[in-house]
Amino acid sequence: MGVRIISSQNNIPQVISELKKLKKYEIHVGIFRSDGAEYVMIAGVHEFGIIIQKEKGSIVIPERSFLRSTFDEKQNEWFKFVEKQLVHVFNRRIGVKTLCERLGVKIVEDVQEKLTNLDTLPNALATIAKKGSNNPLIDSGGLYRRVTYKVVKH
Repeated sequence: MGVRIISSQNNIPQVISELKKLKKYEIHVGIFRSDGAEYVMIAGVHEFGIIIQKEKGSIVIPERSFLRSTFDEKQNEWFKFVEKQLVHVFNRRIGVKTLCERLGVKIVEDVQEKLTNLDTLPNALATIAKKGSNNPLIDSGGLYRRVTYKVVKH
C-alpha cells in the first residue's frame, strides 16, 4: 500500500495547529448551579441516592444514575463520533470548538434520553400516586430541560 498525494497544497501544519487546540478545550456536561441550585441538588440525589432519616423511619431514594451511567454506556459511541468529526477538522470545514460543541450536544441528547427511558428501581407507590406516573426521573421535566453543556477554553 503506497501513499498517494492528491493535492499539491500542504495542509499538515494547519491540521497540527487545530489538533493542538483540542488540548485547550473541555466539555462540561450536567446541571449547573446557574440553572437552579435546587436542580443541582435533585440531580445529585438521583445520581447517588440518599437516605433521609425521619422520626418515624426513613425515606430511601435509591441511586438512579443518569450521568455516570450514560458516560459509561456511550463513551465508545462518542469516540466514534469524534473520529468522524475530525475529518471535518482536517478538511478545515470546522474548527475544534465546533467539534466540541457538536459533541456537547450529542452527550446532552444521550443523557436526556437516559433520563426519559430509565425505568429501573421504580418509584414508591406514594410517589406514583403523587406524580401520576412511574418514570423515576421525570416529573415536571425541569431536570430534563436543565441538562446542558459548556465548552470551556483554558
